[in-house]
Amino acid sequence: MESGKESGKETGIDLGSWNLTEEKVRQYLEAVGDSPELYFQHGLIPPLALSAYALGSLLEKLGLPPGTVHSVQEMDTARPVAVGQWISGVAVTERPRRRGALQFTTVTYTLKDAGGATVQTGKTTVLVPVGDDAE
Repeated sequence: MESGKESGKETGIDLGSWNLTEEKVRQYLEAVGDSPELYFQHGLIPPLALSAYALGSLLEKLGLPPGTVHSVQEMDTARPVAVGQWISGVAVTERPRRRGALQFTTVTYTLKDAGGATVQTGKTTVLVPVGDDAE
């Protein structure tokens, strides 16, 4: 699992960047059963769509073992994001905590627009199996 730390110093995990086009937003809204018309009338991306892209990228980067459970997700949206804007993300892992056969790994993320302004921050926690049964 990528740690987000280098020589004891926290470093960012690059989550990549996305251009959430109208088609990508429409696919997200259909997947979650939401009506796209309200968002498209205003040309906005649903905040949870941004979180979904960030979380998907994060989970790929962490390389988590089978049996991992996504347990908590928090987010704070700083401002609306227009359809078609480029958004990039970076995340930092906190020090893992262990309870029994599970390691609690919490990661904070920040999403920014092309101008460098923060559009969303969030925190997610995953429960990773450890011990003899973990791979």
